[in-house]
Amino acid sequence: MPGLVTGRALLIFMLGISLIVAMTLNSGCIQAGSGTGTLTGNVSIGPLCPVEPCTVSHDRLVAAYAARPITISTTTGSVVTTVTADPETGFTVALKPGTYMVDIPHQGIGGSGELPATVTIRSGGTVRLDISIDTGIR
Repeated sequence: MPGLVTGRALLIFMLGISLIVAMTLNSGCIQAGSGTGTLTGNVSIGPLCPVEPCTVSHDRLVAAYAARPITISTTTGSVVTTVTADPETGFTVALKPGTYMVDIPHQGIGGSGELPATVTIRSGGTVRLDISIDTGIR
């Protein structure tokens, strides 16, 4: 009989914990399955030559993109990740829900009028940020 009482007490205790957890999840205090969202976009960099027509090898084009990595940081400045855009497909990165700053290194002449940018990522959502980078070459 003592084992039966202990078993019932344990069952009641477990049911109570389950009820508390269920109420907490439904109240929004804990986000269940917060998942990730996506930041995606195309990047254009140019001009890459001082005169037209401009013929640049694929390797040189890839190097131009690699020299301008996209930094994604928290609003307090902590770097979350850095991605390099592809000349043909742009960039895509999965992020936890939250608000982020998106920027590129500021070097010499040129830059981007779109950056720095603030984006808010929601679970399961996609935010598109297309970026045009002016190299300053004239």
